[in-house]
Formats: sequence, C-alpha cells, structure tokens
Amino acid sequence: MTLPLAGIKVVEFSEHGFVPAASAAIADFGADVIKIERIEGDPMRALVPNGVLPQADGTDYMFQLVNRNKRGIALDVTTADGREIFERLIAWADVYITNQLPRVRRKLKTEPDDLFAINPTLVFAKGHGQGQLGPDSEAGGFDSVSYWSRGGVAQLLTPADAAEPVQQRPAIGDIPSGMHLAAGICAGLVHTLRTGKGVVVDTSLLNSAMWALGPDLAYASITGEKIELNSGAPRTPLMCTYRTSDGRFVVFTMLDEDRYWAPVCRALNLPELIDRYPDRDSRRPDWGSLTSQFKSAISDLDATDLQRALTEEGCIYSFYATPADVLADEAVAENGYLMDHPDHPTLRLPGPPAQFDNTPPAMRRPGPNLGEHTREILTELGYLADKIDRLCGEGVVLA
Repeated sequence: MTLPLAGIKVVEFSEHGFVPAASAAIADFGADVIKIERIEGDPMRALVPNGVLPQADGTDYMFQLVNRNKRGIALDVTTADGREIFERLIAWADVYITNQLPRVRRKLKTEPDDLFAINPTLVFAKGHGQGQLGPDSEAGGFDSVSYWSRGGVAQLLTPADAAEPVQQRPAIGDIPSGMHLAAGICAGLVHTLRTGKGVVVDTSLLNSAMWALGPDLAYASITGEKIELNSGAPRTPLMCTYRTSDGRFVVFTMLDEDRYWAPVCRALNLPELIDRYPDRDSRRPDWGSLTSQFKSAISDLDATDLQRALTEEGCIYSFYATPADVLADEAVAENGYLMDHPDHPTLRLPGPPAQFDNTPPAMRRPGPNLGEHTREILTELGYLADKIDRLCGEGVVLA
C-alpha cells in the first residue's frame, strides 16, 4: 500500500532521542524526512561509542532506533550560505520539527514567526523538557530529568523503603513522548489541510509523563495521596501476580471474575473451589485465603505446564518477558512488530505502534551517516556541483 504520509516533506533540526523519535515515526508512516545536523553531528551518535550505553557488535543501535528512514544533511546554519540552504529547506517542507530551546531559536531566528514568514502553511512542531511556558521553559531536559523524575514516574515505582532508587530503562520517556509529538504533527497536518494556515504543535516530556500517569494524578487530585498497590488489603486472586516452580512471574488480569473463576480453578487443578464459591459475593470474604491457595498451586507448576493449562482454559494472563522473550514472541513475528535493519544482519528495531491496512512498517533506509545525503539534498534544492564543492570546502556543509 501507499503509506499514509507519503509525499509529506519534513525537516528535522533536533538532537538526542525524544524529538528524533517523533520524526522517525513520521518517516515510518511514509514522510520524506531530512535530518539537519550540526557539522559536529548529533550528540546521540556518541552515546554507544562513548560507553554511556553498552556496545553491541559495533552497531550504534540507539542512533539507528530514532533516525531510521531519514536522509541526512550536515549544515552550519550560522553562516550566510548555511542560512540560505536552511530557508530553502523550510520553503520545501510541510513540517518542521525541533527541540531547540527558545533562546537558541531566537538566536538562530528559527522561531515560528520566522519560519512562517518563509512558509505560512508550515506545521511547526517542537519538543520541550518542561513546556513552552513558565519559569523552566528555557531549561533543558532529558527523559531522566523531565519525564522519569519530575514527571513522577520514578517516585511511584521506587518502594518507600528502598535503599536505592529504581533505575530507568534507556529512553523510556523519549520514545513514547516522540510518538505523542508525532500524533500532534498528524493532527497539525489535518488542520493545515483544512484551513490553509500553519500551526504550532508542542509536546513536553513532563506532559507526556503526566499522560502516562493519568490514573495516579487523577486520584491524587482528589485525595492528595498515591494509589497504594501493595497495601496488604486482600484482592481478587484473578488480579494478582504469582511465581512458578521454575521462578517465572505470571500475572493474572481477569476483570470478569464470575466468567473466569471456573476456567482458572480447572487450570490450577482446584475444581473443588468452583461450586464452593459460585459468585463474587461468596468469594470476596475469602480473597486472602483463595489467593494463598492459588499461590501454592502455581508454585508447584513450572511455566510450561502452567501456560498449557491456562491457555487451554482461555484465561487472560502473561509471563513476565525478557527482551529476548519479546523478540521471539510469535505474536511479534506474525504482526510484523519488528523491522529488519538493511545493513546489519541481526539488528531489529520496534516499528511504530500503528499499522495501516495490515501492512507492517519497514525500514526503507538506515539512519544516515553524518552528511550522507548532503550532496543529494543540495542538488534537489537547485545547487550545482561546483557550488556544492565550494560549500564543502568552506565548511558550510559536510558531505
């Protein structure tokens, strides 16, 4: 099929993970994305080589994750010739995406009004740490700061009596926040198509974390407290986590207790409980003892036997999965949730969490080398070969 954003032209001038993740999703959806990098390159290129994240067969998997399906140009926009190239790109684009701080945008004259003067129908998308207004609008932010810590995620996931805080996973805030910004861009494109006017789209890591913690924040707004998940109060055994004889955690989530009571009891070889507790009202006073019986039964089964029994009875459950488990998951393979890297035989990257007409996303091109498409892009913008050579020689561009 023709991808839904085929023909949409995007210029991205951003670094690190959050905002490049947004343009990666837009590129996966078919847009032609040109990534502008400083002559020195996106600092994201240094995370794996410099040991911030572990090496993996010499592959810069983090840069590839958030920059696949893009073309790249290395450009010094502070020069007169560099500014001319930049303005030609803006005139060409339907969407501009950036994570530059306001003071940087003012210095470079890349604020929305500056670019709308060049292209009045532009969708101007920007990502912040804390937001576009308020005392910290000029402050930088990474997902560890603005999403994980300030957004409340870390505090909620760290037990009150923990000696050390729970550590975040790499880019755990960047990747979903990028998809949130991508969704805003798509809505912005609809607005522009309907009205013929440009629009500013803004997303922050802080706001994205709040969206993820919606139930917690809604509860706290009423009570001033947090939702206690391990309060010690009895709960239905069909909504608990257990451990098998071979050490695997398994989570039950069966909200319709009356529907699933008999199937679960049969799967756990506890048929005597079916008639003894025929409905929720009869079970509720004994939730604590029933959970203990489930725990004992499951601790006698290994994961393979338990999986077989629960599946046969149509129960809703899952084992905690390692990254290797997820990569090998049959549902992942059948639904095309992973994209093969064209240049690396084993690297596979998660595709965006949306598909169209049952067509899985594909990696049409790897993330660009620094300045890889500079000559190609400049040629498309009308520059001749001798002018491109001069721009390279003067350090305006890198090719």
